[in-house]
Amino acid sequence: MIKQYAHRLSQILVVVFASMLLSGLSLAATLEEALSEDPAHDSQYPASVVELSIPSAGSRMPAHMYLAAGAGPHPTVVLLHGLPGNERNLDVAQALRRFGFNTLYFHYRGAWGAEGEYRFSQLPVDTLAVLDFLRDDKQAERLRVDRKALSVLGHSLGGYAALATGARDAQLRCVVALSPANLGLWQADVDNGGGTTSLRLKAYADELFMLEGFTGDRLEEELAFADVSLWDTRGFGPGLRGKSVLMMVGQQDQVTPAATMFEPVVAAYKKLGDIDLTAKTISGDHSFSWSRIKLTREILSWSDAHCRSED
Repeated sequence: MIKQYAHRLSQILVVVFASMLLSGLSLAATLEEALSEDPAHDSQYPASVVELSIPSAGSRMPAHMYLAAGAGPHPTVVLLHGLPGNERNLDVAQALRRFGFNTLYFHYRGAWGAEGEYRFSQLPVDTLAVLDFLRDDKQAERLRVDRKALSVLGHSLGGYAALATGARDAQLRCVVALSPANLGLWQADVDNGGGTTSLRLKAYADELFMLEGFTGDRLEEELAFADVSLWDTRGFGPGLRGKSVLMMVGQQDQVTPAATMFEPVVAAYKKLGDIDLTAKTISGDHSFSWSRIKLTREILSWSDAHCRSED
């Protein structure tokens, strides 16, 4: 009886595997394979890079999609860079693709050749424009996007943008915020007459020639005159209810320190409740420079559990 059952089970598995191959679907790599091995080539639905131009408020933003192998549709992650965007986390993007996720990287308006001028307040607006682009019927079909499984992953100022976007987009499935900046603290420093942080940010902004129309004075002006609800990530919790949120910070981060920019936000979200929140502190500086594999493993493991379609 046991031998007959085992034989029947093996037949079923062969049929299932064969049907997947015939339908153009690819078996997802294991987490460890996604971290360390190249996947098999899918000749019918190959992994590829697709260059994109995405509109936002009349301006064009350059982007590219790391398209996962297989017929899909695939869960899709939008990457959000920081200020100005030197750390792009494309190693994480490639690993996610090997794990069956599409990943899209873009530049906000006014950044790195994108049309328009750069403003902090535009970051979530531009991200929402990218999500709308991916939800378009034509683009979703062309790019093999699972519109029920869209996520954002941001670092530093991009972490702020990820949380702000998650608070505004009711359909978004997952939010990942790495070393997230809390612009509410920057605004408070400006309102108090400008302290060390404000002076450092203004001087830094004046050096960022790759951000069109962005200067220290413009930065200070924008932070000072917008309502605090736009900047303070501690207040984004109500919009994140019902979503899965992963927040991570490096123990040695001196740019967005855990004690001031991370832990108070985590505490606010936990107090609010109804957010599927995971918060982790690992060894690392602002960019997790010596912990990239650990960072990627944590993101892949969490994304596998939370960010794929329930279908």
